[in-house]
Amino acid sequence: MDSITLTALSKIVADMAKDARDTVTAGSYRVNTTVTINVTGEVKVSEDTEKTPTCSIPVKEVLALFIARAGFTREHSIELLRSCLTDALNEGVEGVGAVDAAADIDVAFKQAVSDLTASLPKTPVKGKVVVKAALTEIAG
Repeated sequence: MDSITLTALSKIVADMAKDARDTVTAGSYRVNTTVTINVTGEVKVSEDTEKTPTCSIPVKEVLALFIARAGFTREHSIELLRSCLTDALNEGVEGVGAVDAAADIDVAFKQAVSDLTASLPKTPVKGKVVVKAALTEIAG
């Protein structure tokens, strides 16, 4: 089977399997079936591109490093962190008001993340694949 047909088949079968999953109950099933199919349609593959990688900032690790490096102010930093956590949680789960009040920190944080991600090498991205095809079961 050639790679274009396999790509089309993969997309069609994945969509069909997702739809069929709700009809399958818990259990163990044996499968031994021969299926003959006809795939008809079009596969469009875009050019490969590059993107700037994204990153998820490990906030707990950053806070742990911050406290570890706080030196003689470590105990005060821990108490300050507890106080800030309490205030943020009392204001709502996301603590939006507290972040708005410290907009300068938000700007600095975003700039640091932006600088870091901009310094990372670009990540190759495979071109988008659009499949407009139909699968017809001939036998099975």
